[in-house]
Amino acid sequence: MLENQPTMDLEQAPAGVNPMIPNTARIMDYLLGGTQHFASDRGVGDHAFVNWPGETGGVEGVRVDLHAARDSLRRIVGHLAGECGIRQFLDLASGLPTMGNTHEAARAVAPGCRVVYVDSNPSVAAHGQYLLASDPDTVFLEADFRDPQDILRRAAATLDFSRPVGLILFGVLHFVDDSDGPQRILDELLGAVPSGSYLALSHFAKDDADTAMNAMLTEMDKQTGESVTRRTRSEVERFFDGMDVVPPGVVETELWRPPQGASGPKPLPMWSGLARKR
Repeated sequence: MLENQPTMDLEQAPAGVNPMIPNTARIMDYLLGGTQHFASDRGVGDHAFVNWPGETGGVEGVRVDLHAARDSLRRIVGHLAGECGIRQFLDLASGLPTMGNTHEAARAVAPGCRVVYVDSNPSVAAHGQYLLASDPDTVFLEADFRDPQDILRRAAATLDFSRPVGLILFGVLHFVDDSDGPQRILDELLGAVPSGSYLALSHFAKDDADTAMNAMLTEMDKQTGESVTRRTRSEVERFFDGMDVVPPGVVETELWRPPQGASGPKPLPMWSGLARKR
């Protein structure tokens, strides 16, 4: 466990949250250094990732990967709220709204941004609603990202879809096999927002030049029971077809406009990208 990291007691569990059952979103919060987790989550976080691959590996390697992904999200959302002038965001399969997630990243640049978070896990949604209860401009919906029409209908109570929206799908589409229609999900979302809206993605990477890493990651997915479709850079770039891709394009997460002089352990390969609807 991280030293001096605050923890939640069982009696602090929000309604609808079972603190005895580990939850992926709370485990991520713990590994990112947050406070919204319980002993069950910390136990998994401390012991389940000893064989995690990568340059650092193990539990510390997981932390490197999670921080790289979250830092990329902060930079992209900050760019949207800053240079692009976006003031409303729809974040699908978001996990918990903690540790610099979308509303915090946007409002660090432009206070007053409105955000709708979406997650299909009832415990995550209940916890997110608890955390955001006093924030009228941020809503957490329990919904399946594979059903965009339901999400769009309910999100319209908070977001104005006649004005540009930042669509955030970080760590989402690799859970959708090609046969299940990831492009259909994007087409429905983009069809509901006007020109000047943006689509931000992150996606587990497949590197055709590194077959050993690909094999190891595929085996890891089998061990965790996750159905993951890793895609090459060109396959992820196709999700942006017909849009104006923002430089530097689809790149590894730590390379999307990193702060000057940034350095540190290299995370496992994951793509990040941003594009504007024409």
